[in-house]
Amino acid sequence: MSTIFAFVKIFEKREYAQDFVSGKLFMNTIRSFKEYKDESGELRGDEYEGVVALYQPDKVGELRFGEHIIPASDLAAPIVVQGDNLLAHNVFCIYSLNSRGHETVSSETLSDFKRTIELHDSCFGLGKFCVVILNASQFIERCKSAIEKLNFHGNLGLVDYFNEHEFHGNMPEAKLGYQKRSLFSHQREYRIKIDTNRPEPSPYTLEMGDLSDIAVITTPKEFNAKLELKLPDGSHA
Repeated sequence: MSTIFAFVKIFEKREYAQDFVSGKLFMNTIRSFKEYKDESGELRGDEYEGVVALYQPDKVGELRFGEHIIPASDLAAPIVVQGDNLLAHNVFCIYSLNSRGHETVSSETLSDFKRTIELHDSCFGLGKFCVVILNASQFIERCKSAIEKLNFHGNLGLVDYFNEHEFHGNMPEAKLGYQKRSLFSHQREYRIKIDTNRPEPSPYTLEMGDLSDIAVITTPKEFNAKLELKLPDGSHA
C-alpha cells in the first residue's frame, strides 16, 4: 500500500488558495475535464475522463451498425466507452506526495525518490500559488466527515494510470472515476469524488471547515526548493 506524506493543490489566484485553506473544495464535474481544452499545456483536460472500458482495434473483430460493417483494421484509435452517470460526478483533484513506485527508500535511492515526488515542471502551468497540506491523514478524515454529513455517496483515493495503447477491456468497477492515461502519471493525483445526484450536474463546493491548522500557502517553485527528505540514518536529499 502506498504511503501519502502530504498533498499540494495548485491555484491560478491567491484568493482561490485562500478559499481552499478556509475549507472550500471547489469540485467540477468529471465531464468538464473531459471537455476542457488545454491552451497552455497545463494538462487539465483529458478526453478519456470517465472511461469505463477501452477496446484496442487489433483485439476487436468488427463493428456492426445495422447492415454496415466496420473492420477493426479501419479503426484509427481505441474504442473508448465512458459512463454518462460517472461523468456527472463531481471531483476534487490534488497532487499527492506518495510512495507509489518506491516501496522502499535507501540512501542510494533517496535522490531519485525526491525527484519523483517534486512538482513536475508541467504542473507549473496550473497556477502561481499552491497550498501544501501538511497532515494528509487529517485532511482525508475531514473530507470523509464532510461527505458523510451531507449524506452523499462518495469516495477518495489515488488515481491509477493506464497505457491507452495497451489496455484492453473493462476498467475495475471499484476504481471508476480514478483512471487516467499514463501521460498524466507525473501528476500523482489523489481524487475526492462525490455523487450529488442533482438533476442538472454542475460545479459544487464541498465545505469541510477551516484547514489553516494543517495548510500553508506558497508557490510551486518555492515548494520544490524547500522540499527536503531525511532518512533515520541521517541521509538527506
